[in-house]
Amino acid sequence: MKKFQCLSTIIALAVMFSLLLPSGFHLTPSKAVADDSIYFVDVKKTDWFYDNVMALTKKGLIGGYPDGTFRPNAKIKVDEFIKILISAIDDEIKPSQSGYWAQGYIDRAKELGIVREGEFSDFARNITRGEMARMIVRAGTGTAAVEKGIGLDVPDNYREYYYLVTDYYSLDPAAQDVALKIFTSGIMGGFSDGSLGFDKNATRAEASAILMRFLEKDQRKVPELPVDFSKTLSVKEFTTQLLKALGREATMDYAFERGYVRPSAEYPSYEKPILRREAALTMARIMDDLTGMTALFTSGDNDLFIQGYTLNHRLQPYQINELINSISPKYFALLEWENYRGHIADIRMITPNYQKEMVTLYLAGIIDTNESGEMRPYDFLTKEEAEEWIERIKKFGSLSAGEALITLAENMRELGEKPMPEVERPYNADLWRSISPYVSRRLYEYPLKLDKEKYAIMNKYNYELKDSTLKLYRPMYELYFNTRYTVDYRNLHAEAKYYSTYTGQSGVGNYERRVLFYHNPGLPTNGYVDEKGNDRKVEDMIFPDKMIKNEIEKYKKYKVVSQAELVTDESLMYLNWGDLCRATLRIIYYPPTDPAFLREQGLEVGKWYEKDILIDMAISVDGVQGYRDRWEFSPLIYVRHYDLSSYRPMEYLK
Repeated sequence: MKKFQCLSTIIALAVMFSLLLPSGFHLTPSKAVADDSIYFVDVKKTDWFYDNVMALTKKGLIGGYPDGTFRPNAKIKVDEFIKILISAIDDEIKPSQSGYWAQGYIDRAKELGIVREGEFSDFARNITRGEMARMIVRAGTGTAAVEKGIGLDVPDNYREYYYLVTDYYSLDPAAQDVALKIFTSGIMGGFSDGSLGFDKNATRAEASAILMRFLEKDQRKVPELPVDFSKTLSVKEFTTQLLKALGREATMDYAFERGYVRPSAEYPSYEKPILRREAALTMARIMDDLTGMTALFTSGDNDLFIQGYTLNHRLQPYQINELINSISPKYFALLEWENYRGHIADIRMITPNYQKEMVTLYLAGIIDTNESGEMRPYDFLTKEEAEEWIERIKKFGSLSAGEALITLAENMRELGEKPMPEVERPYNADLWRSISPYVSRRLYEYPLKLDKEKYAIMNKYNYELKDSTLKLYRPMYELYFNTRYTVDYRNLHAEAKYYSTYTGQSGVGNYERRVLFYHNPGLPTNGYVDEKGNDRKVEDMIFPDKMIKNEIEKYKKYKVVSQAELVTDESLMYLNWGDLCRATLRIIYYPPTDPAFLREQGLEVGKWYEKDILIDMAISVDGVQGYRDRWEFSPLIYVRHYDLSSYRPMEYLK
C-alpha cells in the first residue's frame, strides 16, 4: 500500500513538473527505441511536422515533457521561442542573475537587436506568428546568423510578391515588410487560403517547422512569382514616360484629353501592367498627331471601344493625295495596310479593335515582331521593349508634321504585299454565313440544335437579318462582357461611356451604371419560374441591380482586378428560341486579386485564360410592373450565358 501511495506521489509530482517546466528546455525523450525512429508518444512519422521536431530535438534545441509527449498543438511562449532562436545562433549565453530561467536569452536577444525594449510586457505569454516572424527576420539579417550561413535570402523584388499574401492589407506597414521578407525567403509559408496569420498564436509544431527552415536553407520553400511584374510598366508609367520623351505634358489627364488613352475604367485602371497592344494603340494615336494625319495609324478616336465603329476611320481625300503625290509612294503600305498582314505570324490574335494600330506601326518600323514573327498583343510590354519603342518615336517629337512624314518615309519597311493566311474551315462550314479568322473553329463545330435552313438570326416575320443589322449586334455582346468583367475593385467609381449600337443611346457612368445599361430593370436575373416549374414570387426574384451590387461586394472582398475581352463574329449568331451567339471570353487577373479566390477556379494572376460561351441576348422592354424604367437601358439586353467549356490557358490562333 505504501509503495502504491509513493508511486502515486511520484507520478503527481512528475505531471506537475511537466506543466511548470518551460518546453523550450531540452528534455531527454522518455520513449526512444534503438533505431531512433520514435521520440514522443504524440509524434508519428506520418505527421507533417515529424522531421522538424526530430531534427530540433537532436540538435538539443527543443524537447518534450516527462510524460513522453511533445504536445505539437500546444502554444509556444515568447520566452520559449527566444530561448530556442538564440540558442541556434549564439553559443555563449550569460547565466541569468535574476533567477528567471529565460533572462539571459532575453538579454542576448536585445543585444542582437532581435527583441527591442518595450516590445513585450509579458514574456511568458503565447507568441504570435507575426512576432515570431519579426524575430527571425531580425536574426536572419544579423551578423551572427550570416556568419553561420543561415542568413535570409530575400530577393530584390520581394515587394512584388504582396498579392500572394492574402492578408497583406490587414497588416501595418512594418508588419507588411516583415511578412514579405519571411515569405519570399521561404521560411514561413501561408495557410491554405494564402494568409500568413500573423495575429494567430504559434504552435510548437509550427515553430519547429519555421525554425528548421531558418536553420537549414535546403528546407526553405521559396514561393514562385507567377509573373514577374517588376519587369513591366503600368499604363501610367509607359504613357508618362512616352510623353516626357516627346516633350509633352507627362500626365494622364493630358493623355486622356488628347485621346491618347481611354478612360481608366476601361483598362481597368492606369495602374495595371500595360499590354503590348495597349502601348501600340497609344503610340499610334500620338503618331497621328505628330504627322498631322488623323487616322493614318489608327482606326479613329477612342469611341471605337464604345460604339464599335468610328466616324473618322478614313483619311480625307486631300490627305491621301498629299501622301501619294508630295511625300513618298511608300505610304501606299500604310494606306493599304490590310494587304500586308501576312507578315505577322500571330495576326489572328490581333483582334480588329487593335489591328490597324499594330500593323501600321510595324510597317513604319516603330515596333517589331519577335524572332518567330509574332506581335504578342496579349503579352506585357517589358521595360526594355518600352525603352526601344520610346526611343524610336522620340525623334518625331521635335519635327513639324511635314518633317515627321518625310522621316517616316525613310523608316518604312521594304515589304511586299502578303495577305492573311487562310484558316482551316470547320467541318460544318456550310451551316454558317461565313467563317471568321479571329475565332477558333471550335465555336462553329459545337453541335447545333436547330434547323439548317434557319441558322441565321431572323426577326419574327422569319426574314433573315441583313449584315448591316448583324453588325449592330456583335458590338453589343462585346461591349457588355468587356465592361462587366473588366474590373478594378479600387476604381469602380471611375466613369466611362456606355453605348447601344442598337438604338444609339449613350451616356457616361461608373461601373455599376454602365453594366446596368445592358439589363432591363424589370427582368429578374433568376427568371419568372423557379426550379420546380412554379411561378416565382416577386419577393423571391433577383433583379439586375441587386445582382450587380452583390457582385461588387464580391469584387471588394476578394480585391478583384481583372481585364476581359469577348471575341466573336456576326457569323456566330443564330436563332434557336432566342437570339444566340457563340463567343470566347478571355480574361486575366492582376494583383492584388486574392490568390485563394483564383485557386478555387484553377486560375493564377498574370495569365490569360479563356472559355467558350453561348450568349443569350434579347430585345426586351417589358418586365415586372413597378420595376420597369428604373434606369435607362438598351432594348437589346443581356439575358444570360452558358459555359460551353471550362477555363483553359489562352490558346494562340495560328
